[in-house]
Amino acid sequence: MAASGESLYEGVCRETKNTDCVPLLKDDPRITSAKNDLDLSRFILEFAEKKAREGKKYILQIAKEHPTECIILCANKFYESTITSFISAKGELIEDPTSATYDAKVVGDGPEYCAKAFTTANIENPPINKLIA
Repeated sequence: MAASGESLYEGVCRETKNTDCVPLLKDDPRITSAKNDLDLSRFILEFAEKKAREGKKYILQIAKEHPTECIILCANKFYESTITSFISAKGELIEDPTSATYDAKVVGDGPEYCAKAFTTANIENPPINKLIA
């Protein structure tokens, strides 16, 4: 629950204890002006899906430059599953919030695999992958 004077998204960010949360979300006017938890959740998932798509595009470029098996898997399989999980979570918000929560939590698995893939390939983990994680 947001403390007095906090917007909904600030309250959620405070609960996550993630210092990157507010700076990340504050530039999306839909997120900052959300009036209820359902809208906020949907807007955050849409924002995250958009960022995951940007991440996939970026990682596909890295895969062209460094076509190792682990980077190609990262770009194609793991980023696609991340995007799919965001879409699934968004679709389950109303009818099955428990499944939506689960799907939203497992999206970090793909970027985590990719971080390991970058290490294996001696490539610095790009900021977009850290953001998606």
